[in-house]
Amino acid sequence: METTFLMIKPRAVADGLVGEIIAALEDGGFAIAGVASRRLTVEEASGLYEAHVGKPFFGALVEFMTSGVSIGILLNAPDAIAALRRLVGATKPSEAEPGTIRARFGKDLQQNAVHACDSAERVERESGFYFGDCPRAVVG
Repeated sequence: METTFLMIKPRAVADGLVGEIIAALEDGGFAIAGVASRRLTVEEASGLYEAHVGKPFFGALVEFMTSGVSIGILLNAPDAIAALRRLVGATKPSEAEPGTIRARFGKDLQQNAVHACDSAERVERESGFYFGDCPRAVVG
């Protein structure tokens, strides 16, 4: 069993898509291990997306990510990180496979409904914004 992290972005929360996204996760074979909602600060959103500092879209991304409540979800499944990446689909909703979360619920590249971690290191780091420094303690 492996743990991964998914964030439902502010637009998807505001549009009332949380239940449908969680249903897609459960239908995809994931067990929910923790859920936390919060509105990220500018500093937190900047830290979450630090890989994009200096890129032309960084400011707009931080503004979007701080525009409302987002939801962090810890998920358990065999090979969870890779399995979740497949389930959420390509970053651009228009390029995501039909039936994936981003194809179903994403609006555009920035507002693609969800964020999913691509490595165990990122799971630890990014889940910390929602669950503190010890997400494994939340999982049990």
